[in-house]
Amino acid sequence: MKLTNYITYTLFACVFFSCKKQLDLTPPDQIIEGAVLKDIPGVEKALTGVYAQLNGAFDNEIYASVLYSDEANLHIENNTGRGVNTYRWQVDATNGDVGAAWAAYYFTIDRANRVIAGAEKLTGANTQQENLRKQIIGEATAIRAYCHLQLLINYSENFDGGSLAVPYMTVAAIGQPARETVQAVFEKINIDLTTAAGLIPASAVNNNRITLVGVNAIKARAALYAKDWDGAISAATAAINAVALASKTAYPLIWTDNSESEVIFKTKRVAGQARIGDLFYDRSQEKIMYAVAYEMLDAFDEVNDIRYASTVLSRSTTEDRFSIAKYIGGDAQQPGRADVKNFRTAEMYLIRAEAYAEKTGQLGLGINDLNTLRSARINGYTNATFTTKEALIEAILLERYKELAFEGQRMSDLRRHKLPVTRIAEDVTNALGAVTLAITAKEYYYPIPNDEMQANNNMIQNPTYR
Repeated sequence: MKLTNYITYTLFACVFFSCKKQLDLTPPDQIIEGAVLKDIPGVEKALTGVYAQLNGAFDNEIYASVLYSDEANLHIENNTGRGVNTYRWQVDATNGDVGAAWAAYYFTIDRANRVIAGAEKLTGANTQQENLRKQIIGEATAIRAYCHLQLLINYSENFDGGSLAVPYMTVAAIGQPARETVQAVFEKINIDLTTAAGLIPASAVNNNRITLVGVNAIKARAALYAKDWDGAISAATAAINAVALASKTAYPLIWTDNSESEVIFKTKRVAGQARIGDLFYDRSQEKIMYAVAYEMLDAFDEVNDIRYASTVLSRSTTEDRFSIAKYIGGDAQQPGRADVKNFRTAEMYLIRAEAYAEKTGQLGLGINDLNTLRSARINGYTNATFTTKEALIEAILLERYKELAFEGQRMSDLRRHKLPVTRIAEDVTNALGAVTLAITAKEYYYPIPNDEMQANNNMIQNPTYR
């Protein structure tokens, strides 16, 4: 944060002033306060800049999780070296694949804090403007909470309450903040989300922005990691009641961006923006960089599970070339530029199922949620029964592996259950022995990026990288 703040100022200014002569700009604080955040329309434009910065931040998280976990196969066609060290768990604090999300989320937080501060100094000229001002503060506050949650998930020592998490930034300032505990960060996330829920109107329903349903989705995910089972059930239920699961007909259209079914919040991609699909498939060479893991192929019912065709693309009828299908999108002129779905209703069912499983006497409700999701995804599905919490949670984790494949959640799922990464033999041909990543391994958790360690004297590195 110390070194990256000036970059944030410059990026924020560039959104609105084109950066014709960067060296001739007046001090960035003055630019933002004086020129952009002087009225409600200006603040709303600044909020657009916050969303613009957030758009792409989650890509870094998805990429790191796919490479680190058991979702992908390092394909033999990958002769570029792209991501190879990360896939083989040859990672230190200088690794850009696992470190990129740190800067991306803190850049977004800095912008959000500037918008909040600017909007709080204003008063709407009429009721409509005043309501918009409050909504802007609500959305920016929810984004701040969301970014801190994802930072906690990625860079905490672990998810135990007293362990070190990340600094929680509520003002835009150059400094050297220290890491806070996991418990303290969760508390601040919940405070921000409560604030946001009181400011965002129910009439705001654009899922390209944070809505009340989006706030509940963030609450549900945070509660899952905090092991707040009642909170997870309450927030997930609110989201489920607001946005239904996609039908079997609508589900494949989600991934071609031709349906908004069950999409609670997404980051919209337009022409000219980075294509997330390009992380896994090199279009210039028509080569697969990272294929769908054979382990995942084996987990699917290829015939009856409607998710298979939206997850796996077979690029050859004569050989095994199974690339990742979720991000191809629906634009034939720009393949790989699909919108990123940050929250879907399916995740809410899985969160609630796991929370029910953890609560004494509510196993049946968890089973119902799992069966509801499976019935929506698998043709001819017969409801499953489970007699123990352990069996149900194991089934839920398997379902998350398939339902949320390549959506940035697999590695954190393994970490929060303190499970090793295990790859089957077919997936490690090019992995140089990277078959099992034990929970005691040095690389099991991500390091705090080296740039931050060098800039911030109060930053403490994660234990195994010290």
